[in-house]
Parts: sequence; C-alpha cells; structure tokens
Amino acid sequence: MADIYRSAANVIIWLGPELDDSTGAIRALKTLASKINVDWTHYTISAASKEDSESDWLDLDKHAPFDNETWFSIVRLLNRSWFSRLWIWQEVFLAHNGAMIVCGDNTISWGDFRKAVVSLYRRRKPDRVPDLHRTVTRAWQISNLGDQPSLRTILRRTKDAQCSDQRDRIYGVLNLVQEKERLGIQPDYTKTTAEVFRDMMVTSIFEYGDLTLLTCCELQDGRGDVPSWVPNWSIPRECKEIWGARACWNSLPQARYNDGDGYLIATGRRMGTIVQVRQILSDDSSSLAGTGKVPQLKETYAALQRLTSWLRDQPAVGDFDRQLEPIYRTVCCNEFSARYEPVNEKHIDYQAGLDHFRTLADPTKDPTEDFLISCAMLLDAFYVNALGRSFIVTADGYVGLAPKTARHGDVVAVLMGCQSPILLHPNNNEEYLVVGEGYVDGLMTGEAFLGPLPSNWQRVARYDESTGISWDAFIDRGRGVWQVEDPRLGPLPEGWVEEKHPMQHVFARYRNTEEGFASIYDPRMMLSALRARNVELHEFKLV
Repeated sequence: MADIYRSAANVIIWLGPELDDSTGAIRALKTLASKINVDWTHYTISAASKEDSESDWLDLDKHAPFDNETWFSIVRLLNRSWFSRLWIWQEVFLAHNGAMIVCGDNTISWGDFRKAVVSLYRRRKPDRVPDLHRTVTRAWQISNLGDQPSLRTILRRTKDAQCSDQRDRIYGVLNLVQEKERLGIQPDYTKTTAEVFRDMMVTSIFEYGDLTLLTCCELQDGRGDVPSWVPNWSIPRECKEIWGARACWNSLPQARYNDGDGYLIATGRRMGTIVQVRQILSDDSSSLAGTGKVPQLKETYAALQRLTSWLRDQPAVGDFDRQLEPIYRTVCCNEFSARYEPVNEKHIDYQAGLDHFRTLADPTKDPTEDFLISCAMLLDAFYVNALGRSFIVTADGYVGLAPKTARHGDVVAVLMGCQSPILLHPNNNEEYLVVGEGYVDGLMTGEAFLGPLPSNWQRVARYDESTGISWDAFIDRGRGVWQVEDPRLGPLPEGWVEEKHPMQHVFARYRNTEEGFASIYDPRMMLSALRARNVELHEFKLV
C-alpha cells in the first residue's frame, strides 16, 4: 500500500456524505486557509494579502471569526471516524500534500486543510465549543508530522488511533519513517502482539543504541503479558510526553537482555526514593476541557491551590518559599520561552510566569477572574502536565512529576541512554517494574552524571537554518558566548579526538584513533569514563 500512495497521482480522502453542516465546515476551513500563509520550517503564520494583515484571521490571540454554528460544524467534521484510524496516517503522509479531502460534494485540498488546522491549533480557541481542542489537536498531529519523523514520534502520535490488529501499532507505521528508523523490522503476523512489542523494543536498544523508548512505558492495568520495560502500544497513554529532556546527556545505553528469562538489565544512577506522592487531578479531570475557558481556569487554579497547600505541609519539601522556583519549573516541565533561541513566545516567559505562580500559590490571595485569565498560559500548562500524573518529593528533596501509579518507596533512576528520569517500583529479589518517565527538577540535563551546570550557563534549543530544526547548545549568559560542547565536560579520554564534519556547528562527532571508528556518543559519557570519575552506577533488573 505504501508504494501505491507514493506513486499515486492523486489521493482522495473520503470523509463520507454531507452531514451536520459539513459544507459549512469545509467552507470555513477553506476561507481560513485563503487568508494566511504558513512557513512550514518555522511554523509561523503570515497574512496572505495586505488586506488580511490587520484582520482577526491573523491574530493568534483571538479565535477565528466564525459564528457558533460554524465552530460546532468544524468539531463535527473533525470528529468523523476517518481521523481516528491508524492506517490513514500513511495515506496522507506518503501523498506529500497531493491529497484531496472529499465530503459529500465539497472538497478541500490537503495543503489548505493543513494551513487551516495549524492556524486553529496555534490560536486562541472560543470558550463555548466543547471538544474543539481535542479534535483540532488530533487533526494537527495527523497533518504535521514533518519531513523525517522518528519512529518514536510516530508511535507517540498514533497512540490513540484505532486499528483492529494491535500488531499494526508497529507494522502500520513503519513506512512513515526512513529505512534506518525501521530498525530492520519486517511484519510477521505469526508473532503475538506481546512479541511484536518486545522485539521492537529490544531492536531499538541493541541495534539503534537508544533506551529512550522506555519513556513510553506506563505501569497500568491490562498490560497482559507485556513486560513493564516494553511499551504497550495497545493501551493509550495517560500522561503527556515530556519534551526536551536530556537526563542521560549523550551516553550510550548499557543494557543486557536474556530472551530466556525476559529481563532487561540497565545501568544507571539511583537518584532518590519517593517519600511523598500526591495525585494532582482527579481521574475525571479531563472533562474540564469541555466546561469553557473561565470555568476550567477556576478549577485548575483550585487544583493548584490544593497541591501547593499540601506541599507546604510536607517535611521533605523544607522551606516552601525556597522551593517555590523548583516547584514552578516542575509544574511547567521547564517549558519556558527563553529555553529556545530565538525565544519561542508560544511558551511562558519565565519571570512573568513566576510572578503569577507566586500569587496563585499564596493561600492569602483571592485572585480575580481577570487575573486568572492573565494566567491562562501558566494554568493551561499546569493542567496539561498534571493530567494522569502525581507530584512527588524524594528523601533528598527533589521535586517532580511522575505517572499517577507512582508510590511511596519507588525509585528515581537516570539510566544511560534514556533521556528522561525513570520511576521504578521495587519488587522482590532486587527486581523493578517500570512505572514510567518523570520530570524531576535538577535531573533533566545530565546532572546525574555531570553535576549541575555552572550558574552562568544554560542549555538552550537553538534553531539552525541549514537543517530547519533546533539543536542543543549552551550559552554563557554573562558573556553571551555560545558553544555546542557541554561546559561540564573535561578533556577527551586518551585515544579520542573530535572529528571535523559538515554538521559540527550543531553536534559533535568523535573518532577513536586507536581502533579507527567514529561515534556520535561522547566518549566522556561512556561507562569506563563515568567509573573513572567515580560516578556511582547501579544495575537495575527490569521485569
């Protein structure tokens, strides 16, 4: 099928007959698309003409100027069953913008649909339209994969898509990624679902050299015979993924797998034990998305107040006012505008958000409705990050977010080759169940292996024009100096040199002069180098 879609002169996407004013919905999407241009490299939106430059069509702080019935018709259109299916992802991705959506007698090109959807996704949404955020987000995920998505990105994006055979969670998306990303996996329907999921994880670790898919695991009921260290793609995730984590920095996974006993043994650091844990939102809190903007803000503020009041009473937290900023960074997962270069205004300004958070966390304050509206970006970030999660405090005073299944006594570990801290539940015989990934303030940028960054240095996602993506870089805020190399790293081990290559302005590559091989993994982060620096490492037996 993939070759058919790649070779097709035209791909027709049939949504079904005209129904629920689908005519009005398509007309509205075409109108919106005609008013804007989209720079797909930077995802910026500009006016299609001079006349549109000062209109509400361009202002992302306002919702598009549609009436109520049009908004509801758009939701009903985006709720059609086509958008929920797994196999449609290759249908649109491989068509390369050459697809046409047909609904009844109405059509809209896939290119115009993408433009309209990215505008709806980026801009403010009306309070009065239930389910708008969910349907627009799903349409945006389908229509904006990028040119070279990773297998991890695809698997995360399609986690809620529907398919009749759960093995197609893997097999149905292989054609969406480059050959090297397919890990040599070939569809084999003689295998069970558990075997397909396990084999993909094992291949990712030992062929691709990456343990980061471990962040896709969540300890939930209904896992069946899938080990806890294997993501069960047939169960929808409850937590939003954590972006931008580099907890293991540039280290190569150190892991062993025995097919006979099914254990995965992974090397890393034990960074603490949970002593306090509290689920942040109730299990039915996702229904708040349909209550309207102001009611949701009030409910989210109430949840934040309950959390901060609880934290004030926890001895492990210590002085709450001194811990205010780590708590603030945690509930925002450290997603702030200054973490990007150029500054990304889609995210919270750190200082303005901190001032708002200080007021919201103060039990003596009674914020007005207007103040809550001014805090909308902060409260929305807290709400999204809190869904399906608990707030944790470790014996050493670390604060963080973990899946809601985290318990007192669970271990916070940073594993070599895994970008996020992982929560582990100790079992009998020194075995651990993988609870899931966490955000732990102070452990998200290699601190477990390298210690904290010098106070004047900051890790930033710096945009590179030549590649069209952002790369990790470091800036000395005092001197305004940028560099690719982590300032905590010392000299290279004997027998290693940094190799010159066309992309050295965004990432380093190293060559072993004795054995003649090159590596993108920093030799200063290898097992032998960490042990030479007396980094205390532990082997975790994952079941």
